[in-house]
Amino acid sequence: MSSQPALYGLVLLMVLCWSGNYIAAKIVFREIPALLAMTLRSLVAAIVMLPIFWTRDFSRVWNRREMTILLGLGLCGTALNQFFWTIGVARTTVIHSSMIMGTVPLWVLLIAGVLKIERITLPKIGGMAIATAGLAILQAFRTNVAGKSPTLLGDFLVLLCALALAGTTAFGKVYRPQSGGIGVNTVGYVAAAILLLPTLWLPVPGFRFSDVTPAAWAGVCYMGAISSVTGYLIYYWALARIPASRMAAFQYLQPVFASLMAVVMLGEDLTGGALAAGGIISMGVFVTERFG
Repeated sequence: MSSQPALYGLVLLMVLCWSGNYIAAKIVFREIPALLAMTLRSLVAAIVMLPIFWTRDFSRVWNRREMTILLGLGLCGTALNQFFWTIGVARTTVIHSSMIMGTVPLWVLLIAGVLKIERITLPKIGGMAIATAGLAILQAFRTNVAGKSPTLLGDFLVLLCALALAGTTAFGKVYRPQSGGIGVNTVGYVAAAILLLPTLWLPVPGFRFSDVTPAAWAGVCYMGAISSVTGYLIYYWALARIPASRMAAFQYLQPVFASLMAVVMLGEDLTGGALAAGGIISMGVFVTERFG
């Protein structure tokens, strides 16, 4: 599958998978604490990835350098950005978190400039400043809706997720693992599942696994199998065939899809302030990439 329409069609599917993940997470968080949800998500992803990993012969590339790259991209990149995302989205709204994730291209360009993959020009700096102003406006016009209110902490954690994903994108172009996205995802999810496993036994007042509904379990499976595995396999596969900044630019679509889903399925309010902030953020990202 090397044709451009098929390639970009897969990337669009990835964006849809990740957009739906916001909705699945919010359904899960109604019944399962965020940290426990992250553990269950990692376990599902690891269980799905291991059989895929074992179908490939990586014996010729499995060496110290490859393992170092996989640990860096998998654990510090994939697993860490999903940790920040899960804990952050639990503390803010879908609309806020998806707009913040829309700034990923800015951070990709900034990190790529630091790594000397791309030049940091005056238009890029200007675009980053515009997008940063949009983030400030997003905070200034936070709305208080019962059970759906964005918080500064939640938004900050999602921003850390965006930075982790941007770092994974940029470093993934420099230190491209020979075992590809399969190796990165497997190492990341298995390591995350092992590290988070003790949280399954942490006491949570009032929580019982027997009370979790099928809808919440379906949400956990979606987060683990569809968003974490399907989405990221497409991501790393396409990253090897598309420039890093162009790949990150597909984040433009995620706030649109996720916000529409949140309004229709969760009843979130798309306020004038949020729309203005989203427009300014998008303008900043566009200026950075178009004129940089």
